[in-house]
Amino acid sequence: MTPARDRGTPDDRGDDFDAIVAAWRDEGSVPDWPSAPADGAPAADRAAEGAVHRPGPAAPPPEADDHYHPPEPPPLPRPGPPVVVGGGLIAVGLLLCVAPGLLGVGGTWPLPLGLVLIASGLGWLLLRLWNTEPGEDGPDPFDDGSRI
Repeated sequence: MTPARDRGTPDDRGDDFDAIVAAWRDEGSVPDWPSAPADGAPAADRAAEGAVHRPGPAAPPPEADDHYHPPEPPPLPRPGPPVVVGGGLIAVGLLLCVAPGLLGVGGTWPLPLGLVLIASGLGWLLLRLWNTEPGEDGPDPFDDGSRI
């Protein structure tokens, strides 16, 4: 622990602190200190203890257009025929599984047929994602990076 003579008197430390804060105020804005200390004593009691309040320059009011406004997103593309077919298969399959009475069917066969239609619709949509044609955009699958 540091001896008391090395730490200085409370008045010396207060003067150093005031000099630091004054230099900080000269550089720019200083944040506002809380109105009450953490122990709950009112601000009037702090002023009586010798705390000096020096108001700094007021910050300019923020303008309404200071923040970023992103551009409008592009519209969603229209679904093509493969997407409509896949979505239709899934919708009819769900309808057969959940409420076959709405379609006017009964018995035990709507549930397996609905599950098959849901699986077919999902398979249709997933297989459409697989691009097997080599395009100009993709890398050559036989290029191993070697140069002659």
